[in-house]
Amino acid sequence: MMWVDVTRCTGYGACVKACPVGAITLADDKAHVDETLCIGCGACAGVCPADAIQPIVQGKLVTLVKQQARLLGQDTGAALLLIDGPPGIGCPVIAGSAGADLALHVVEPTVSGVHDLERILATTDYFGVPSLVAINKANLNPARADEIAAFCVARGSGIAGHIPYDDVVIEAMVQGWPVTEYADGPATAALRGVWMQVRERLFPDGAGER
Repeated sequence: MMWVDVTRCTGYGACVKACPVGAITLADDKAHVDETLCIGCGACAGVCPADAIQPIVQGKLVTLVKQQARLLGQDTGAALLLIDGPPGIGCPVIAGSAGADLALHVVEPTVSGVHDLERILATTDYFGVPSLVAINKANLNPARADEIAAFCVARGSGIAGHIPYDDVVIEAMVQGWPVTEYADGPATAALRGVWMQVRERLFPDGAGER
């Protein structure tokens, strides 16, 4: 849940507009959080000019995991915190996206895949998170994959890569190995290419390459 320090709150109201679930209201020129609605995504804190809003950990799983992961990263000196979010645009996705430096969206070249991509791009755009898109199983429908790529370029979302369907992926899963460690092949090469695109976007000066 999010907590408002009323001694700092100026009643600006950006938090009200930013909240995706309508959990914040203004009363007496102060913001108030409805704890029964708040999902703890942190969108309100990100737009508050007075820094009057802070998170309170009280069982919001995604937010709690992120907080604990950041602490672990500080202890180990890790350069990156990677969050594997679920599909869709529900509360866990919003909580996982909040405060991210970059979102990597994975889409398959189907009608429903394109529709879902449009929705999640709109969501991350709303939170000011830049995006890259990876097209999975791109060789199963090249024409649709090209449409997705054109759509992404037109709206300013970069293409991280085209990952082909590869039977080796299934073999690796059965053996309990990441495909990039299991065998070299088209899928492995494409996935490494996707990582290069992500790394270049996050570390344009070459820092944090490990």
